[in-house]
Amino acid sequence: RFDYYSYVYSFPTSGNWESVSVDLTSMYPSFRGQRLNFSNFSAKQIQQISILIANDKEEEFNLIIDEICIQ
Repeated sequence: RFDYYSYVYSFPTSGNWESVSVDLTSMYPSFRGQRLNFSNFSAKQIQQISILIANDKEEEFNLIIDEICIQ
C-alpha cells in the first residue's frame, strides 16, 4: 500500500531571512500527508531533497534558497 513515501520535517517561518538546521533523524515517514508507523529517517542514504509549500492557502510568496548543505 505504501510503495512510495517521504520523510518529512516541518518548521514555521518568520517571513524574514532564516537559517534552518534539520536533524535528519527527526524526519518522520509520511504518505499523502498521513504520518506512517515506520521508523524515522536513518540518515544513512539520501536520494532526493524536496521542498513542499503546504499551508492550505492559495497565496503569493517568494522562496529564496541560498544554500542546502548536508554535514
